Amino acid sequence: MPLPKIDLPIYDLKIISLPEPIKFRPFLVKEEKLLLMALESEDENTVLSTVKQVINNCLLTEIDIDKIPIFDIEYLFLNIRARSVGENVETFFVCRNVIGTDTAEDGSTQNVECGYPMKIAVNLLEIKPPISDLQTKLYLNNKIGIQLKYPSINTFRSIKGLLEGLDSQKVFDLIYDCTDYVFDEFNMYYAKETDKEEFYSFLESLTQEQFDKIVLFFESLPTIAHELEHKCEKCEFDHKIRMEGLNDFFM
Repeated sequence: MPLPKIDLPIYDLKIISLPEPIKFRPFLVKEEKLLLMALESEDENTVLSTVKQVINNCLLTEIDIDKIPIFDIEYLFLNIRARSVGENVETFFVCRNVIGTDTAEDGSTQNVECGYPMKIAVNLLEIKPPISDLQTKLYLNNKIGIQLKYPSINTFRSIKGLLEGLDSQKVFDLIYDCTDYVFDEFNMYYAKETDKEEFYSFLESLTQEQFDKIVLFFESLPTIAHELEHKCEKCEFDHKIRMEGLNDFFM
């Protein structure tokens, strides 16, 4: 005789990119094991791939998560996690409050930080969805512009670190992947119908001011965030802590 099956609760969630709420179930023990192994790997690509797999398993509404903006993916996963293993998460922040100075052998002085590992408790269900009023259509001059789209889970790879680095090729790749079309007063030139080298030549022809408009779009992307106050148990310094992105909540 087969073992009985346990009915799972079903939850609704509204995300920015879709007009109607989506339905999902909690993840199961087998999926939690996948997540734990991915987190232990400390490899961002592995973590993102596993998050994608778990979300696909838990979704009861048919949607293509490859087309969902990364900030909606973050918010959706956060809520799936809260409904699966509990809404309360504990994480650690090191107190960086300067409590004195220290003199080295050469006579120089340096600040001494408290260094106490503060345990912070967060209720995931209290975190509000990201708010997006970011304009995706950018005018580079009075005739020419670019229609961008939000990065998906497939194109998202440490955007902040990437834009602060020196690898212009990867920045160009990111812009290409997130461009719907370039337009002028006569036509729209779709990125996927344009040779990459031609597109990159277009980017290289921009002034720094015009290119910075595009970079600012990626630097300003919405993300899940939560602000809280916490007093260090050791030095009693009052901290204002901002948690942002999945890494701050789970890694």
